[in-house]
Amino acid sequence: MQPVRKVRGWCAVVALAAAVGACETARNPGGVQRDQIPPSISLISAGDTQQIASGLQFTVDASDNLGLKDIRLTYAGGFIAQTDTIFNTTVTGFNQATTVSFPAGSGAGGFITIIGRATDGAGNFAEDTIVIFLSNVQALKVVLLAPGTGALAATGKRITVSVSAAQLGGIQRIGFLVVPRSAVVDSTPLPINTADSVVYTSGFPDSVVYTDTLTVLATTGTFTVTGFAVDVGGRRALSSAVVVTVQSPANDVTPPVVSHIIAARVEVNDSITVHATDPSGISLIGFQVDTSLTLTGPPLTLFTVNVSAGNLTDVTRTMSLGLAALISQFPKSVIVRGYACDLAQPTSNCGYSQNSTIITAPRRFSGPPRATTPSGGVDTVVVVAGRTFALPLGGKIADAIFNANPGRSELYLTNPTRHRVEIFRLVTPDSGVFDPAITFGVGVPWGIALWPHDTSGAYGDSIVVADAGGTQLAIVDVAARLLRWRQDLPNFLIETYKILTSTGGGRIEEIIVHDVSDRPQYVATVCHPAGGTACPADSVYALYSTTPTVSSTSPFAGKATLRMERLVSPTSATPLFSHLFWELAQTAANTGTDTLRIELIRGNASTIVLSACRGVSVNLNEFGLGDSTYARNSGNFAHGFFGEGGTITTQFARVMRYNVSDPILGVGTVNVCDTVPGGPRTSLANGEDHVATGMSPGFHVSDFISNTGIHVSSIATNFNGRTNVVRADSIYYLDALLRLKATSCTLASDLSTCLSGAPGMDMNYFHDFSPSGSCTPNCGGGTDRNNRFLFAARPDASIDVFDTFDGSQFLSAGAPFSIPIRDPIVGPFRVARDATGTNQFLFGITASGLVMVRLPTLTNPNPAPPRR
Repeated sequence: MQPVRKVRGWCAVVALAAAVGACETARNPGGVQRDQIPPSISLISAGDTQQIASGLQFTVDASDNLGLKDIRLTYAGGFIAQTDTIFNTTVTGFNQATTVSFPAGSGAGGFITIIGRATDGAGNFAEDTIVIFLSNVQALKVVLLAPGTGALAATGKRITVSVSAAQLGGIQRIGFLVVPRSAVVDSTPLPINTADSVVYTSGFPDSVVYTDTLTVLATTGTFTVTGFAVDVGGRRALSSAVVVTVQSPANDVTPPVVSHIIAARVEVNDSITVHATDPSGISLIGFQVDTSLTLTGPPLTLFTVNVSAGNLTDVTRTMSLGLAALISQFPKSVIVRGYACDLAQPTSNCGYSQNSTIITAPRRFSGPPRATTPSGGVDTVVVVAGRTFALPLGGKIADAIFNANPGRSELYLTNPTRHRVEIFRLVTPDSGVFDPAITFGVGVPWGIALWPHDTSGAYGDSIVVADAGGTQLAIVDVAARLLRWRQDLPNFLIETYKILTSTGGGRIEEIIVHDVSDRPQYVATVCHPAGGTACPADSVYALYSTTPTVSSTSPFAGKATLRMERLVSPTSATPLFSHLFWELAQTAANTGTDTLRIELIRGNASTIVLSACRGVSVNLNEFGLGDSTYARNSGNFAHGFFGEGGTITTQFARVMRYNVSDPILGVGTVNVCDTVPGGPRTSLANGEDHVATGMSPGFHVSDFISNTGIHVSSIATNFNGRTNVVRADSIYYLDALLRLKATSCTLASDLSTCLSGAPGMDMNYFHDFSPSGSCTPNCGGGTDRNNRFLFAARPDASIDVFDTFDGSQFLSAGAPFSIPIRDPIVGPFRVARDATGTNQFLFGITASGLVMVRLPTLTNPNPAPPRR
């Protein structure tokens, strides 16, 4: 089988047919019988739904009794194309797997119709058709919002048609199809460029909703409504079709057909969607909320909207539940029903939902809910705490920090997928708003921290953002909403030093270099005050972990490091300072260790910041950290805490701590040593020896390893750094020296199984306790034992509360207490106070966006001495 140009292949077949005809005419005056047997073709899909990343996959199987001439594939719908395979040799059978690949950013997707046509040499043909749904977030999506399934219509009444379309590349046309079109007429004159559709010639929107109102002319039967849209690439997509039944409104004594859609777990201001249809038209539509399954007595709320002026037979309304002033204790079970009345004369008919749909899966940043369950029209739903705000452009949130300064009350969230720092302003204790289009010029923002003013907890209106898209930190003035400067980070070379003996008896110095030019990921900030508590501009340091790059060589491939950077304005004369925390990996010398040497590269300058003369021994295979190592600073900016997360190769995950009260030594002083006692001095072993004495030494890190699990999913540290919490297979409470003091686990509903998988946790903002120390007046020496709490997210959309002194779960009225929210936490989790200091909030990232919960006042029932 060889494909040839179509014209040449056709000529060859014609010439062959002419020759056969002449020959047979000479030999057989009756001529030859023309081939009348068509070929066969079958298209076999690799799956009804396929991911665009894997391409469009199917198999073509075709055959013919004499020979195939051409196989044509025509693609329509979410992908438009045509291909031909032409044969110039005799081929009676053809079976080939076909994969259509798409470039990055392709808008192809949705339902794609593939028509295969096989043609033989006599012109006989056969066709087969398959439809594949190509899953692509950038594909053209069309949804018929109205009319809804089961819609009714009546002569002279009106019906609304509403179509939604979205495609990132832009929408060229959107409209609807009515079959038969004579069943309806437009109620109002349409713009000149509209005939059941809107056409855009410029400024193509990426999402649009087109709505039209039609007057019904049909007196009986049905008509079908289908939405459609065309994107700028010419791809056309259809919505699902809805059949509308035309009925007579005469002698109408039947209530409207009512249904509703609501989530199984709702917040007080979540919405309910009610759909009502009636041949007499809809007068009122709404919903009722009751607190008793008997449905007797006054309802908690009854809300209706008068839509009679529209004279519509099919009405859908989405309404807020509006329960904020009616419910204060969560969770609260309520009974919800849709409600509607018709326009029948002389007496209106009213009724509740006859059927309904419960949303049983978390919402998404954008798009429809993932899973629904039919129900019977009377639904018990759970009202939960908090309010969820969708991210302005969707994306993924990597880290978050709250600014409680007067006039600010803002949460800053890094959105690396949208290259933005989102700013959420707290408007009231129960509501807030996202500021639009905040980018600041930060490439791929990841970790985030506040700018300290002193070691008593005061901070400024600037944030430090780790740019994981480059090798820099961004310092952003959030009050002025602008980028102050980008601080370039140096490159570090991690080296091993050995003295080898040559065959002639000489000595050779061997240095093996490992380049770890990684990018910053998570960041914390501390300050080293010169005296007192104030933080001068040259005393602020960023402590950051890195994300490994593909250029990192073994044994650092796929591994991160932990580093320090003094933050220096470009206009300052303060010298730059950087440090790679080698202290956490130091170990006793043995046959499996190496002597460590570290070189710092900044611009064209190179400095030895840890000399071989220091004699630091490390095991290089255990030096690197997991590729998502978390960093947090204490509320007073005097301590840093780190947990090894992500992919790790060591047997156990590690945690580290940093204390600013311990100095940085060796800066500016060169250590000179002899490679051979009494022999000549060498320059390769010499250099400065920078030592961060505040970093936890290797034996402290090892001690933690022996007590905990293997995968760290989140960390937390309190206001003064005396309580540090790690979430791995359980929740571990450590003191300032990383000694294990208590453990907890989030429990299943039957209190018998520890749950894992939820990443978020944080401590009360005012938490100043230690899991060690005196119990007079409060265990751990804190100021108020009611602040001694840790809040930990559960994978089942609840927040557990623990006493950090002994790890016990907080009890309310003798029962375990948890805070219910609508969707499970899947990202960063923060507990913060507002500018007044009287309100505390929980902020967490869910699949729906940002959830905000105003925390209730909790009274710790545990006595001051530890319970036995």
